[in-house]
Amino acid sequence: MATTAIAGGGSKAASWLAITSVSLPGDRASAGAAPAVSMSRDKLWWYLALPQLLLDEQLSLQSEIQRQQPQVLCRSDGQRARTVVQANTAARHAGVKLGMAEVTASTLVPELQQRTYDEQREEQVLQRLAQWLHQDIAQIALYPPQGLLLEVDDLQRLYGDYAGVQRQLARRLARVAVGYQIAAGYSPLVARILAQVPQLRFEPMRAAKSELLEKLRQVPLRFALLPAAQQQQLENVGIQCLGDLLQLPVGELGARFGRAMVAYVAELQGELLPPQRYYRPPLKFSERLDLMTEVASWQQLLFPLRRLLQQLEAFLQSRQLSVTSFTLLAHHRDQSQTPVRIAFALPLWRQREMQQLVQLQLERQQLATPALELSFRADAFQAREVTATSWLPAQQDATAQRAEQQQLQALLGKLQARLGTAAVQQAQAQNDWRPEAAQQWQTDLQTAKGPSQGLPRPLWLLPEPEAIAVHEWQLQWGPERIQTGWWDGEGVLRDYFIAVDALDRQGWIFRSHEEWYLHGWFS
Repeated sequence: MATTAIAGGGSKAASWLAITSVSLPGDRASAGAAPAVSMSRDKLWWYLALPQLLLDEQLSLQSEIQRQQPQVLCRSDGQRARTVVQANTAARHAGVKLGMAEVTASTLVPELQQRTYDEQREEQVLQRLAQWLHQDIAQIALYPPQGLLLEVDDLQRLYGDYAGVQRQLARRLARVAVGYQIAAGYSPLVARILAQVPQLRFEPMRAAKSELLEKLRQVPLRFALLPAAQQQQLENVGIQCLGDLLQLPVGELGARFGRAMVAYVAELQGELLPPQRYYRPPLKFSERLDLMTEVASWQQLLFPLRRLLQQLEAFLQSRQLSVTSFTLLAHHRDQSQTPVRIAFALPLWRQREMQQLVQLQLERQQLATPALELSFRADAFQAREVTATSWLPAQQDATAQRAEQQQLQALLGKLQARLGTAAVQQAQAQNDWRPEAAQQWQTDLQTAKGPSQGLPRPLWLLPEPEAIAVHEWQLQWGPERIQTGWWDGEGVLRDYFIAVDALDRQGWIFRSHEEWYLHGWFS
């Protein structure tokens, strides 16, 4: 593990894997709606460089034994041979280096596992990481395919200081297992440049802007994030590092290299802040994972599914939502798909709660053919309910009753996940005054209130009313007239009474068309 390369914000105790990445100014995400503005004060920016993001994502889906095997991602640049662009620790220890030809690497390490680098997939992983960090940091700009710019200046009030922000960021990143290097600067460009020069490490918490500028002057021109043509122009006149560039007068820069170079130097000095296009979570959740090897059962998909549920939790947390159902899709080699609908009895948002119920439901499912990819779609969301606490006894009792009801529904939900939705049903009140239609057995475990709330009703309702001789009964309460149902052809006109028979049993009887019937028994 290597220490961080943070300039302007960090912690002594924090130590992470430091790997660099290079991106060009043209890759910057610009909002386009607002012009660049001058900075009124020094504002701290952090840049998160993720040089092997796609490989880290693939390694996180593998077992511990698989991760120990040497693995690389290779890319072909036009007519050139395929070269190594990302390599895991085992491959690097075996002598594989970035930029090495694929043939040379496979000759050096015969057991080397090679896969094709896909920049589009890496950008998707970068968006997932931005969504994960969005739980703590609202202002995140994407620099695809391997960088995130974080605006953390205002987070000091939430976490105490920059050290608190860094600790929270480290805790969040530890859960997704990615190698990264983080750097800080008084402008986005400075943070991005320092993120790729690990040898310029120093105590970040005590770094002032003057110290940052001094370190920046030592950066070789090849790390300047300039387009190749501009870099070549500077080298042709003898400029070898950023210090040489910063010494030139602004007027001379504009005359010899144009406005773009003047704006670039202004960014280096912190005098110009280009607009950023900040990440915003999508309205719906949809993700897809490459399993890399064929998987023959849903149980084997539980490990990669944990990663998707973790991402879903981040999405739900950022929008304060809960989910009631989602769809899993297993993608097969022949382009076919196997869908599985996962439903919960209660709205959930925590990954550990969803994981348990998903595992129970998938135990009943079978895959006809092995799967190569797994996708996940969720759109059945509910606003998260807030449970208020009170010192008043009446409100405390109501809160306790709601908690007991939620525990019961959670238990019923687990039974449905294990036995199947149709195997566990709950009697629920319906919006109908007719007793035989006022209650139905349903798989939906949400409680509903019917119109008869508060009126005396028997616990035991007979399947069909039974004819009785009314003189054998003693009337106690009534009548209650029920006249309804005319709209569906099953109308009723009944006068209900509570009565006691010769054996002192309390029943619910009614009169209809001069005939008397028993409809139910009270306990």
